[in-house]
Amino acid sequence: MINATKMGACLTLGLWVSGCVWMQANETGIESQRQGRDAHVMEGAVEALLPVGALPNDLLMRQHITVQWADGAESFDSVLQKQGQTLLVLGLGPMNTVGFTLTLDEGGITFDNRSGREMPFQATRILADVQRVFYPWIENDSRCVACERREVRAGLEVRERIGPRYLEERSFRVVARPDRGEIVVRYEGWTEGSLVPSRAVLLNGWFGYELIIETTSVESID
Repeated sequence: MINATKMGACLTLGLWVSGCVWMQANETGIESQRQGRDAHVMEGAVEALLPVGALPNDLLMRQHITVQWADGAESFDSVLQKQGQTLLVLGLGPMNTVGFTLTLDEGGITFDNRSGREMPFQATRILADVQRVFYPWIENDSRCVACERREVRAGLEVRERIGPRYLEERSFRVVARPDRGEIVVRYEGWTEGSLVPSRAVLLNGWFGYELIIETTSVESID
């Protein structure tokens, strides 16, 4: 016959073990949910796009692009065109053949890869980088000379440093995940009356790559 005291002790131990297992499982579930929410927040920030028309000028730009990351680097020429409600990126190969076509318009994103190999970056992320560099994220204020300004858009904290005449630096940080670092864009080579600088360098602290954009020509589209 089992002693009642021993039975009570066994029952207590069993409940304690069961409670510990439940708590551990519950904590694991909560942590998994938190990681899922964090991933969703980061994905939304990474792919945050502004409306095409947020860039007021219709432009055609010829550019040389260099992408550098831990395991390598790649360079290519490109054409960037914003006209009306359409943003178009052409990646050029040898003899100016079109390697890929990337379009953002009212119908969404269209990507046509003709290069015959897999692209190292997702189409949405390419467009997001284009907008982070060239689009206005903070409303222009002529009184802001040699100043800094800040605004929150699409879950991103955007900071800009304005020099005596031109934008010098812009940074992006996820409001909900400041621990993930930031994206920093530095601008060089502004000239009198230019709509874009001749050189912009984007450092992506989220995914560890550097994007160098050298703009060789700019045309306004009437």
